[in-house]
Parts: sequence; C-alpha cells; structure tokens
Amino acid sequence: MIFKKYIKHLPTIVIFLSVVVSFLSNFIDFNYVLVGNVIGYSILWNLVIIYFLKRLKYCVHTIIAMCNLTVLNIFNILNSYDVIDYKSYNLTYDGLTLLIMFLTMFIYSAKK
Repeated sequence: MIFKKYIKHLPTIVIFLSVVVSFLSNFIDFNYVLVGNVIGYSILWNLVIIYFLKRLKYCVHTIIAMCNLTVLNIFNILNSYDVIDYKSYNLTYDGLTLLIMFLTMFIYSAKK
C-alpha cells in the first residue's frame, strides 16, 4: 500500500509544518485558536501520536488520554467560533473528562 510507505514520514511532515506555520506567523496574522489547535502541536500532532501509540502497542489508557486531548481541542475550536456556547463547552469538557477518567478506571479494574 502506498499509504504505509509514506506513513513513516508523517512525524517529520507534522513537525516541519508546525515550524513553517510558526515562522509564517511573524508575517501573517493567523487566527491562533484555529491554527494553534489544528496545525500546531495539537490535533494534527495528537493524531500522529495516537497512530504511533497504537503501532507500538502502548496501553489503552495512554491512547484514550491522547484521544481525549484531541476531542478537547476540537471543542476549543467550536467554542471559539461560537458554534457551541460556553456553558455547553464547559459542561462537555467536564463530562468528557469524567467519562474518560471513569472509562480508564473501569478498563484498569476489569483487566485485574
């Protein structure tokens, strides 16, 4: 598969893209909430980390934590563009954090 051939270059591409965007931010006005959460060391970086966590067979707790960070970055973007109001954002943030915490505790206790 051609995708598997180039996947090993993905971390380098993500880091390079982050450096380029950081350099360009000196000359161009970016919406830092969107660019920081998508291209910076957030959503794109989290997806790369999740891929390698799964590939290197890390524990499920670490993978879930990275998925949680990605979802929180998406909600941060939605809140900044007023797609969801702050009350919903706050409720979702707290609820998601508690859900992930209880889910990981459940998985941990079930494995014992």
